[in-house]
Parts: sequence; C-alpha cells; structure tokens
Amino acid sequence: MLSARQISKYFGASQALHEVSADFHPGEVVGLVGENGAGKSTLLKVLAAVHPRSGGLSTLEGKPYAPHDQRAAERAGVALVFQELNVNRCLSIAENIMLGYLRKYRRFGLIDWRRLHGDAQVILDRIGADFRVTDDIETLDLGQIKTIEVARALATKPHFIFFDESTAFLNHGEAVRLMIVIRELKSQGIGIAFVSHHLNEVFEISDRLIVLKDGALVGDWPTKDMTEERLAELMVGREMVGGLFPPRACGPTGTTRIEMHGAVTASGMGPVDLEVAGGEVFGIGGLKGSGGDAILAAIAGIKPLTTGEMRLNGSPYRPRHPAEAWRAGIAHLPGDRTGEGVITDFSLLENLTLASRPKRAGIFSDQARMAEIASAQITALGIKTAGPEAAVSSLSGGNMQKVLLGKCLAVTPTLLLLNNPTRGVDIGAKAEIYRIIHSLTTKGLAVLMVTEDLPELLGLSDRVIVTRNGRISQTFERGAQLNEQEVVKWMM
Repeated sequence: MLSARQISKYFGASQALHEVSADFHPGEVVGLVGENGAGKSTLLKVLAAVHPRSGGLSTLEGKPYAPHDQRAAERAGVALVFQELNVNRCLSIAENIMLGYLRKYRRFGLIDWRRLHGDAQVILDRIGADFRVTDDIETLDLGQIKTIEVARALATKPHFIFFDESTAFLNHGEAVRLMIVIRELKSQGIGIAFVSHHLNEVFEISDRLIVLKDGALVGDWPTKDMTEERLAELMVGREMVGGLFPPRACGPTGTTRIEMHGAVTASGMGPVDLEVAGGEVFGIGGLKGSGGDAILAAIAGIKPLTTGEMRLNGSPYRPRHPAEAWRAGIAHLPGDRTGEGVITDFSLLENLTLASRPKRAGIFSDQARMAEIASAQITALGIKTAGPEAAVSSLSGGNMQKVLLGKCLAVTPTLLLLNNPTRGVDIGAKAEIYRIIHSLTTKGLAVLMVTEDLPELLGLSDRVIVTRNGRISQTFERGAQLNEQEVVKWMM
C-alpha cells in the first residue's frame, strides 16, 4: 500500500495542497477528481517525486517513502503517465519504451536490437497493444502513443501507476483502448490512480473515489456508493440545480444560418449536406479525423471548398480566409486552446479583443473601447481573474476557455463554431459553459459544435449528425431517443 499523510505543497507563497491524506492499494483503481486547481495533478506529481513536497509523510509497503526525484520514485515502484504526450519521435517504439534503460542493451558500443525489441514487445504484449515495436512510430494514433507511455512506465516494474488526465486529448476509440489497458494492469495487481474530467470514465474504471477541492481533501468513497450528480456537487462545493445540462426548450427558430450543399474539400471531406438554424445547437460526433473538424474548417475559411456550395443567411458564402468568416459574423472556437485560440503571454484584454478591435479613431478611444469590451465579457462569462490586464497564462483551464469563448462573442456573431468547447475543463466550468451556450441560443444564435465528449454531444445538442470517412453516416433529428451506443455504432 502507498500511504500519504498530511501532504502539503507550496509554489512560492501559494499553497496548492493542504495536508492531504490518501491511501492507494495494489490491484485497485482510484479515481482522483476535483475542479481545475483542486490539487489532483499536484498530489500525483508530489507522490511521483516530480515536485518535492513541502510537508507530510508517505510510506510504501509500510516503509518510509521519500524519493528525491522521479527516477528514484520509479525505482521504488511508483510511475507517472503525464497528460501531455511524452515520446521522442526521433527514436523507435522500442527505444521509447526502454528509455532510461538503453545502456544495458549496449555491447561494445552497439545496441543489441534483437534483445531490445524482444523485451519491449513482451511489455506491449502484456497490455494487449494492437501494434508491434517494429512499426513506424509516425503511423500510430494518439491512443497508441499513450500506450507506449504506459509501456514505458511498465518497464520500471511499478507497483503503482498514476494517470494524469491521460485521456484529455484522446478520441472516444482511443480512450476506450486506454481503459482496456488500465483494466489489464489492475488484473495484474498494479495499483492505479486515475485523473480525468470525464466523469463517465471515472465511474466506468474506478473502484474508489477521492475528491479534492482547493487543495484539500473533501472525502473518500467507494464508487458504487456515489452518483454523478452527488460527485459533481462535492467537486464544486454546491448543489448543481437542474443538473449539468440546461433543459433544451427553444430549438430552431426557423431562420437558416448556414447551409452546405455537396460540399467537398481537398482534405477529403464530403460531399456534405447540412443546414443549421438560429436557436439550435447542431452537434457533430465522430472519431478524430472523421470529418467534423473539416466541416468547421470549411465554414471558418480555413480549408476552402473545392466543389459544392455554402450559403450564409440565404446568400452565397465562400470565404477565402478566416478573417472573411469573422467579418461575416461567424466566430470559431478552435479545439487547440493554447495552440490556435488564446495567446497565453497576452493579457485578457488583448485576447478578448483580438477579433473585435475597433477601427482606429485615436489611440485613447481605441483603448477605452477595448477595455469596455473586455470588461463586459469578463462579467458576462464570470471569468475569475485579477483583472483584464492579467496574463491569460495565469488562468485555470476553465477560465482560459471562457476567454476564448469571450473572444468569439465579442464580435456579436450569428453563427458560433465550437470544436470540443469543454476539452480539459472541470465539471463546474463545463456547467457554466453549457449554461452560456444555452443562453445564447435563446437569443437566436446558431451553434455548430464538434465534440468527442459523447455525454456533451447528447446532452447539449438539438440535432446530431455522425461523421465517418469525411461523410455524414447518420442523422438524428430533434426528439430522437439517443444513447451513446447508437452514436458509436455509426462512428465505426
């Protein structure tokens, strides 16, 4: 058993963990849950010696456990799989798995590739990997890359493996494969701690739940004794009246905002036909790369059509550049928040007004107008910040996502394109973003949303299409009795 008692952690003057105590047992999966900033990742990184602790004690199998760095933790039997992809694409699959142990495969300056491949393949076979060490690493999807990281952790011969939001950037199929791997590790007696913002994953895979809030322990419960509603309330510290998803009472207003007819792009999308009306959330489900992203990219002017047509508010529409889409009243929230959305070194004010900067009428009037726009969005979206001049990098994931949404809304769009709008944000921030989206549709805004989060797709959408191989494989009209199994069937 790995036991932690009164673990504290400071980053400068800020206390991230407040005397947290927790136990982890072999052959058990513990779901570690809480809002962004609750201390989940910090606790795992302290126990895996990525961060030094500021206070507290821990024991492993009854003996003092105080590793001075991550390698020492691995030697003791505690490994961590990070949220971010962490492989070297210049190395082979086998080298990535045995990274840190390559010296033992060298003889007279040469690597014994046969032995290296054999040992690495044994580890992959142990977790049922669907690829071999001799495959080209560039051909693997994100889920398979994550499997390499799990195999690397297994190479350390661990008693415990911690997964820090390891499904955050995986699609549904990739996440399912990782769940299978975790179950296999559990069956082999390895203790697992699993952090995820997807509560359906937590309930599916965990035996026990540990809830943190604001760096402190809320409690510890068997998963079978918990409901999603109660868990969400414990995480946010309040009752979530009405549940996670607001009731869908409005629906389409009858005014068609965007139409696609026989739309085809050079990237392999199409032909696609769809219509989205004001007042509705039109959801697109599908595996990563199946066509949903391409539909948004075509409408946003990122990947122009090669054939077919689009109409915006009844008029021909064929943007050649994203700026044309923004000027036409189409706002696009991209899936990569920090890579394509916000500029983290810029202030909230700068980010919120990037797409809506007024035509210059004098530097002072510009600054005043920008401050007015930023303050209005901070208030309307409930962004928690020290002020509009604060750097976006200082915000939590949920508040950063609200800044990105605020940038979109500052242009007063008639069509809002959302790509995984709550990826990587906690349950409380999700509920707030869903409420905002619902409120916007009641005012006639049309929302076209691509999401790999199936509960989000089903809970937020008025209508749903499923994409596969660049085309629409199925359409579910408003009022259809949908479940995840039915949607997944049309994804495959």
